[in-house]
Amino acid sequence: MKKLALLTFAISILGCGTETQVIEELPPVVETPAPVVLSGERFWLSIAGPKIMAGNVLHDDVDVDPEPINIGGFRYDFDEDLKLYRIDLRLKDGESLGWRPRGVVDHEDIGRVVTTQPIFGSTLLEFDTEYEINMYVQDLACNSSNFEMRFRTMPKP
Repeated sequence: MKKLALLTFAISILGCGTETQVIEELPPVVETPAPVVLSGERFWLSIAGPKIMAGNVLHDDVDVDPEPINIGGFRYDFDEDLKLYRIDLRLKDGESLGWRPRGVVDHEDIGRVVTTQPIFGSTLLEFDTEYEINMYVQDLACNSSNFEMRFRTMPKP
């Protein structure tokens, strides 16, 4: 009888029915993400490498005056900021002239300009000679481009 009294007491205190609400429909586990691009706009991602916008000597230039370049060097402007570049001036099918920079330039703050210029003791450009510039550039998104430009200096006046 004690057990029955204890059971009735427990049922009266705890209750015999469930007071938990029954969920008819479960909420979705994965919610639909908000659109990245506003309605009507298109998302555009460029995977093209950097392009030369301007330079003091370009591919297939002839009659290039070597004297101003021996003083100021080469300059190339690009369409986007660069992270890394390497530029080498050499005789056509020959050795490098050793202009600065001699190795890979790797900085986050290069900007859009690549330059190379002679250093003390390096070979200067001569008249009536064919040269080539080999250049590798990489933008901040790691898209890269290679350039090979050949040019000829003017005959000696």
